[in-house]
Amino acid sequence: MKILLIEDDKIFSKCIKEFCENNYHEINTAYDGIEAIEKIDSNQFDLYIIDINLPNMNGLDIVKYIRTTNLDTPIIVISGSHELEDIQSAYKNGCNDYLKKPFFIEELELRIRSLVSKDMDRHIIFNKDFYHNLDENTFYHKDKAIALRYKEKRFTNILIKNLGKIVKNSDIHDYVWENEIKEHYPLRQLVAELRKKLPLEIIITKPKEGYLIKI
Repeated sequence: MKILLIEDDKIFSKCIKEFCENNYHEINTAYDGIEAIEKIDSNQFDLYIIDINLPNMNGLDIVKYIRTTNLDTPIIVISGSHELEDIQSAYKNGCNDYLKKPFFIEELELRIRSLVSKDMDRHIIFNKDFYHNLDENTFYHKDKAIALRYKEKRFTNILIKNLGKIVKNSDIHDYVWENEIKEHYPLRQLVAELRKKLPLEIIITKPKEGYLIKI
């Protein structure tokens, strides 16, 4: 998961960054409002963590700026302010969660997981850099889509639909090659070429039976 952390306290920012990286998140940092806007405009993030009191631009204004073009990406506001007015403003401007300082960093991770859990239900995670998006029927490695041919996508699709189960060769043939004449099916060649494109060995061969994908 790619996160932008906007926090002007560099020591505190470093603590959050190290903790989140240990939990397999990719953390980008910004220490003031101008730097934050530059990174927001030039990158795509899966989640934002934003302090309210920042140099050059208020954190609540950054939340509002994000929401002018992006309604979906989760935003967590962190602040030393316990004032009801600030909390209300944060939610009004579009944040999804508000965490009052001081807090346990472990609690921040729980908030992150809670916000992204619904999205992650539509992903199959193989490791921190490699996952499959079920809605798109697409593999991603380091946030870049892996280009597969039509039949390679059909092949992985039937295995993903039967995750952890052996799919018979005959069923794969019928699904991948659809209504083509059943003379020669280069299934082994298809699998060999597909394995070269994927960063992990996730396709398991069951001799004389079929194939499966196992996490």
